[in-house]
Amino acid sequence: MTTTDVAQPLAGFRVIDLTSNMSGPLATMVLADQGADVIKVEPLKGDLIRTVGTGAGGMSAYFANVNRAKRSIAIDLARPEGRDIVLRLCKDADVFTQNFRTGVVDRLGLGADAVMATNPAIIYASISGFGDTGPLASSPAYDHVVQALSGFAALQSEGGAEAAMVRHGVIDKATAYSTAQAITAALLARTRTGEGARIDVSMLDVALAFIWPDGMMNHTCIEPDEVLPPVHRSFKLTPTADGHVSLVTLTAAQWSGLVEALADPDEAGDLSDTSARMAGGAAIMRAVRAKVATMPTAEVVRRLAEADVPCAPVLQLEELHEHEQTIAVGAIHELDHAVLGPIRQPRPAPRFDGESQPTAPWAPTLGQHTDAVLSESGWSATEIEQLRAENVIA
Repeated sequence: MTTTDVAQPLAGFRVIDLTSNMSGPLATMVLADQGADVIKVEPLKGDLIRTVGTGAGGMSAYFANVNRAKRSIAIDLARPEGRDIVLRLCKDADVFTQNFRTGVVDRLGLGADAVMATNPAIIYASISGFGDTGPLASSPAYDHVVQALSGFAALQSEGGAEAAMVRHGVIDKATAYSTAQAITAALLARTRTGEGARIDVSMLDVALAFIWPDGMMNHTCIEPDEVLPPVHRSFKLTPTADGHVSLVTLTAAQWSGLVEALADPDEAGDLSDTSARMAGGAAIMRAVRAKVATMPTAEVVRRLAEADVPCAPVLQLEELHEHEQTIAVGAIHELDHAVLGPIRQPRPAPRFDGESQPTAPWAPTLGQHTDAVLSESGWSATEIEQLRAENVIA
């Protein structure tokens, strides 16, 4: 439960969460971090990712990173008694979320019609790989697959190089944040209408929407007047003598600063116009890259900072928590996890009234809150023990 009502805009809302893997659990963790009481419904053996990757004490860090601040109950949904438990919990809930493969949730008796018949005011949110129509509707989907289908992998190639994956679940994450935003929008609409809503979020839809604004700059106009070099060419790192930096010049002032700091102004000429820089700035950038390659990273960053040119060193993963800016804003917390021991986690990105603490610093153990949740919802101790004896709950 929440430890404080300060800066908890979703305090008082209850979410019944049947999601697994990353897209769904991350979406509901966003809601939990903002104060919602998220009841994570797991199978008796637990969410698959409880044991995926590095961890300790029987819990993976991956699981902990997307299930913070939730309560866990373990139910056998294949049993009618298990289904009935969930439907009864839905009567007093505000949100129901699921990301089963298309058709599975209906076979379990927990489709939108069944849940909303129990509670017409509930927000029913479904995440799928490809939507509920088309040749791939019933196909299994993972982030890697959707990256390939949506252009993400192709966009990583440059100058004929092989396509490549973005090396983390970028589609899962984008889907999670899209789903969390849609849920809060539906809750806001419900304050006016009093009615629930069905939300369907497809990972493919999210991926295409996500890649489009800049990734598809050269593939939006079907008959463009002129095809300029794509902006993604600027998404490359510059080697230094002891590492790499990322530097960006978008405005005329930034270009001027870069030239003054690391190039010959006389040779650079007048490239104050963005289009002119995109078309004719390659030679200057080659000269800049050659000079930067002879300089220490810290010196490059210092010079460009003084010239007000956006620049940052490429940090290794083990260095993220040590950077002075990360420390200054308290972006990464170190805390004692009840199972994992000492861990680091980022704070939730939005701050409300200057506060950003999550509701609880750890993910739950499997079925940790089964008895408490059922008791709160009206089951007697005798009934709970009977369900446990029949292996309906754990």
